[in-house]
Amino acid sequence: MTSADIPAAASEAMLRRFSTSPMASRPFTFILVKLASRCNIKCTYCYWFRDAMVYQKPAVLTPEAEDAFCSRLEEHIREFELPFFLLVFHGGEPLLFPKRRFDAFCKKLRGVEERTGCAIKRGITTNAILVDDEWIALFKEHDISVSVSLDGPPEINDKYRVDFKGNGTLQETLEGLNKLQTAGLEPGLISVCNPGTDPEKVLDFVVNELGYTHFDILPPDATHADNPPPIDDYFIRLFDVWFDKYAALGVNIDTLDAMIRGLVGQLSLSDTIGLGPIDTITLMPDGSLEPLDVLRIAGNGSTATKTHVRDNAIKDVHKDPVWEEAYEASTALCETCRKCEFLDACGGGHLAQRWSTERRFDNPSVYCESWKRILGHMWGRIAPTLTVEVKSPVEA
Repeated sequence: MTSADIPAAASEAMLRRFSTSPMASRPFTFILVKLASRCNIKCTYCYWFRDAMVYQKPAVLTPEAEDAFCSRLEEHIREFELPFFLLVFHGGEPLLFPKRRFDAFCKKLRGVEERTGCAIKRGITTNAILVDDEWIALFKEHDISVSVSLDGPPEINDKYRVDFKGNGTLQETLEGLNKLQTAGLEPGLISVCNPGTDPEKVLDFVVNELGYTHFDILPPDATHADNPPPIDDYFIRLFDVWFDKYAALGVNIDTLDAMIRGLVGQLSLSDTIGLGPIDTITLMPDGSLEPLDVLRIAGNGSTATKTHVRDNAIKDVHKDPVWEEAYEASTALCETCRKCEFLDACGGGHLAQRWSTERRFDNPSVYCESWKRILGHMWGRIAPTLTVEVKSPVEA
């Protein structure tokens, strides 16, 4: 299997949810690699810079951290005899990382693959503004699957995804996206919803103008301190338009798919919605290992650990109190969630969206009431379409 076989976002979800066994009994198979701690745009809803400690990190992954990480990764793969591993390059904006160093980094990873026999799948998430022929050549040479972030047509995207002067960024993103597509790459697409906009406009733009049939639309990241607007009207409208108009055309939206899977009793394969552990490791540019990066939305130092690839094996992070709290919180839901009829489908929602200063992660999602209304509406529409197939027992 090559990196191009599975979109980065989908494979990331699969590996995160690969097992529900206790963390101590199974190895990590996914790491989010922060190539850059800075960004070239200033999205209004970005979680990353909610933690000012980001600015105390190196602007890009240091050479020392890179070398130590490659050694630790090989050590980890050998110890657990892993047949596969997933790395997703992230930021900030990962294309701020020097190209020559990216090339060298990927060659080191290929060396690890060759020496261990482990298939290391690589993906990258970018706003695509810095995409050029050299980056495209590197993506092709090193078999990197690409996901691009944009939020819809100009009147939606350019209100929230802006540069440091407040100007919209869609046109530059589309230019980068077009370069990727012209070169024969098929980048994934990730959007963040704005509850005050019409999701049908996003679907029309993404499907009919950009030609996508598989993408994702995520709720905005927020904690209980943020008091965000509800998302139920948006996602109900999104589901109805998709169900009535686009589902028959083969259009797939990952978050809707995760909710449907949860409603019918299957694994959701998403950390946005659905029951399951979150065991993500984030490699920071200084070499420290942290839990899921979105959790830094809780504020300064909220994800800082004492685990570093210079001094620790990758497996050691599961003993770090900060990482352990996040992992345990992803499976130990509050009483409200445990009693909810939508427990399996919702799973408490995204872990970051459960945070409050008073109770930490021991809360339902800040979007709890929205999720209940959304899931109830979806179930009311899909339930009449379901059939039960009973298989006869296998004869001895």
